[in-house]
Amino acid sequence: MKVASKELVELRQIIDCDKAVGEWFKSIGNERTISNYRNDFPKFLKFSREHTTFKTPNEMIEARRKDLQDKDPKTQRRFEALTVDYMHYLEGENLRYNSIKSYLRTVESFFSRHYLNLKYARRELDPEVSEKDKIIREWTPSNEDVRLLYRLCKTARDRALLLTLYQSGFSEIDALSLKIQDLNLYDTNGNWRLSLNEDLYICKLREKTNIPQKTMISREALEEIRIYLQSRGFPKQGFLFETQKSEIMTVRALAEMFKALVESGFKGRSSEWQTRKLRDAFMNALLKAQVTQETKDSMVGHKRQGARENYEITEDTIRESYQNAFKFLTINGFGSTSRKVEELETKFDSQNRATVETISKLQNQLNEMESKIGVLKEFPELIKQIEQITGVTFKKRFFKEDK
Repeated sequence: MKVASKELVELRQIIDCDKAVGEWFKSIGNERTISNYRNDFPKFLKFSREHTTFKTPNEMIEARRKDLQDKDPKTQRRFEALTVDYMHYLEGENLRYNSIKSYLRTVESFFSRHYLNLKYARRELDPEVSEKDKIIREWTPSNEDVRLLYRLCKTARDRALLLTLYQSGFSEIDALSLKIQDLNLYDTNGNWRLSLNEDLYICKLREKTNIPQKTMISREALEEIRIYLQSRGFPKQGFLFETQKSEIMTVRALAEMFKALVESGFKGRSSEWQTRKLRDAFMNALLKAQVTQETKDSMVGHKRQGARENYEITEDTIRESYQNAFKFLTINGFGSTSRKVEELETKFDSQNRATVETISKLQNQLNEMESKIGVLKEFPELIKQIEQITGVTFKKRFFKEDK
């Protein structure tokens, strides 16, 4: 029971005009979560329309209220039973365990936001683990793997997304929730303010836990972001990453993008790919750089343990740790040797400018001294002219006669 494109449009129109859905989304408030739910809920609505008499979400809410007042336990649990059947249908579509859980969370959120929580027996709403989920194939992408994916990306947006996830340690939802106006990318005149050798510090609350994540967006990622935003006319507001239709990009769309890249570069391994593993690769780079546990926790947005939670990790500490780790993360030539050469060139340019300024000052002083010396050379001749005009003879001590 796949939802065809035309039918999907019709179901979304029903959802967008529905009173119960409007109240549901209003109570959530988070645009990214609303977008995910709006993408997932049509599947459940279609299933409900085919297996019940309810044609709209609002009808479901009204029926749920009446069911809970009924004395018959079976009637009371009608929507629990419907959701369990929906879970089994999703299992039949051979979806991954996490995908099924995502669809089920959408249904549970819909009812719980109307204070009509669905209640289940223990593990009643726990999907069967699919055969492909039973065999665990660990694949944390190496730097070489990411380099290949980078070369396969067809747009600056895709390259920027890849580097932001891999080199900053963001989760998918945290990267997709980044907003242009929060990144301080432009100066007061609206021009791009960041230099090519500059990384951007960012402290952001994680979407799911509200724990601060302090990390850096690399110069490599920023260059791709600049090119991407240039193609959009350098917007000053809105989400940093969008779909080609200028819509909010969802986690599922991001996963599909990477799946296509992986299928192109790693034949037969797309089923092993998990985008969240880019975050694991970032953590491994921090481990290789021997970054302290407290700093690692801050850079990936983990809750710090015990008394350590009370001590603030500063921006300088994050920057220094990131510099040490970046040699394990660099992709397109700004890192390791090239990065050091560029930094040395910048340092040399600074020292060179200082030297030029010093030479210029010395030259000015020398010109002034030569001017004074010129006046002194003319002084004897001036004395002679005064003696001729006035008839007064000055003593010889004022100047010596030329021999």
